[in-house]
Amino acid sequence: GCDLISTIDVGMQDICEKALVDKLKELNASVGVVVLMEVATGEVKAISGGRGAKTANLTLNRATNVPRQPGSTFKVISSFAPALDTCGATLGSVYYDAPYTVGAKTFRNWYSGGYQGYSSIRDGIIYSMNIVAVRCMMETVTPQLGVEYAKNFGITTLTSSDYNAATALGGLTEGVTNLELTSAFATIANQGMYTEPIFFTKIIDRNGKVLINNEPETRRVLKDST
Repeated sequence: GCDLISTIDVGMQDICEKALVDKLKELNASVGVVVLMEVATGEVKAISGGRGAKTANLTLNRATNVPRQPGSTFKVISSFAPALDTCGATLGSVYYDAPYTVGAKTFRNWYSGGYQGYSSIRDGIIYSMNIVAVRCMMETVTPQLGVEYAKNFGITTLTSSDYNAATALGGLTEGVTNLELTSAFATIANQGMYTEPIFFTKIIDRNGKVLINNEPETRRVLKDST
């Protein structure tokens, strides 16, 4: 009996080790991207669009050219920001946190804490509450206004299919790029003023004459009080 148990233990250990190795290989194949920008000037200080050294020109840059689903990061962009900025809501405005059905889709919270009943926008941001974000969009903002705000924040990948409740949770048709999502949040950090991301400031010739002066586009998206 002891020999059998030992054999089983060794076998399970081998299986676990193999699963761990496979998982590490999977993680190693994953690619993260990073954008670091100055919020006041729009200057992109650093960008990483993939792993490894850059070995060719015009290679795929996942930070600028590959849209991905933004998930809960989009709650502020499409739901909470327009509610606070235009629709008369405050951080203390409450929505009932419980399973919420829109058409054929029932939205639920992602976390294991269940549902909290009446919850504020402040709580919705802190705890990333799905229902608060969706109810805020559908009962206060409207998907049309939410998409309009997202576009003003610099998101260019939205389509006509994104005028729906899922946009409050970042469930988008095509997703967004890391660069545009970064510039959207930089807008909030910049007191509501959007500044187009730029990768160079100017081009000069060998005599110091300015050939191109790259002034970024700016526009107000949120009131500074928001």
